[in-house]
Amino acid sequence: QIARRVVQHFQQIPEPSPGVEKLTPREKEILAQLAQGFLYKEIGDNLGISMDTVRTYIRKVYDKLQVHSRTAAMIKYLHGKV
Repeated sequence: QIARRVVQHFQQIPEPSPGVEKLTPREKEILAQLAQGFLYKEIGDNLGISMDTVRTYIRKVYDKLQVHSRTAAMIKYLHGKV
């Protein structure tokens, strides 16, 4: 009975979203700040980078996750962390 519960538990854990494992630590850091609701300028200030650099990272993240919006990126990122 215990073994069955363990197997059932692991069957319920979702697979990481495609692309999340391809993100660099910096890209994940920026996504995490986006998930917290920070604006691009705030992320730049927090990380000591320009807003243009933040935009570049976001474009790369969108490409890797194959998304076109902040919301879609957050869904894939957060789903991949579960």
